[in-house]
Amino acid sequence: MNLLVRNNIFIRTNQIQGERESIWLLHGFGDSGLAYKEVFKSPLKEEFNIYVVDLPGFGVSPVHPDYISIKAQADLLSEIIAEETKNQGPVSIVAHSLGGLIGTWICKNLGKRIHYYFNIEGNLTEADSYFSSKPLQFNTAQEFAESFQAELFEIAKSQERYKRYYSSVRFAEPEGMLHWSVTSQKHIKGNKCGQEFMELTCNKVYIWGDVDTSKETQKFILENDIPNRLYPGVGHWQMVENAQQLYRDIHKKLNAKVM
Repeated sequence: MNLLVRNNIFIRTNQIQGERESIWLLHGFGDSGLAYKEVFKSPLKEEFNIYVVDLPGFGVSPVHPDYISIKAQADLLSEIIAEETKNQGPVSIVAHSLGGLIGTWICKNLGKRIHYYFNIEGNLTEADSYFSSKPLQFNTAQEFAESFQAELFEIAKSQERYKRYYSSVRFAEPEGMLHWSVTSQKHIKGNKCGQEFMELTCNKVYIWGDVDTSKETQKFILENDIPNRLYPGVGHWQMVENAQQLYRDIHKKLNAKVM
C-alpha cells in the first residue's frame, strides 16, 4: 500500500499503473479509509488503480479551512480526481453513507469520465440522517464527539460491525463532523439527495442491506425503480460485513461488457 497527499487529503493507493481504470472509495460520516481496508486484498487491486480517501477532518486528514462544507469538499475532490487520473482510464466511484452525497456530486462534476457509481447505503431520504444529524443536538462539537464516542463504545461491546467504525470516529475531528452535519442538512431535506442520485445518467447501483436501511428508504428505492442490489441480512457497513462478496460483485460489474 502507498500513500498520496493531495491538498492535505491523505489517500491510500495500490501500485498505480499506466492507463488502468481507477476506483475512488469514499467513507461516510465520522468514518475513514479504514472502512475499505479489505479492498487491497480483493481482486480489484490487480486490475484497477485503487484510491482510498480520508476526507478533510476524518482519519489522518486534517480539517481544511478552505473547504468546510460537504459540497465544497466534493468539488475539491473532483478536481483532485480529474488531475490525478488525467492520463488514466475511466473513473469509478464507491461511496458510503453520507459520503454518498459527495459521490453523487463527483459523478455530476466528472460527467462522462465516470464508468460506474456504487452507492453503499448513501443518503436517499431524510430517514438516512440518523447519525449525521446528531451533532445538531449539542451545544458544541466537542460535547457531541464525547457523547457519540461513548454511545458507539457501548454498541461496539456487543456488535462486532461497530468496532472498526468506533476506531475511525476516535480519529475524526469534532469540527469536521459538525461541518458535515450542518452543511449536509439542506441537501437532505425533502429527499433532495435521493432525487440527485436518481438524476445521474452514469451507470449506477444502490447497494443496501435489510438490517439497517430504513423502511422509508426501502420504499423510496422501490417506488422510484432505482437500480439496486440487496444483500439480505447485512447491515450498514457492506465493505466490512460483506467485503468478499461486495468486492467480487463490483469486480464483475466493472468487467461486464453490457451494463
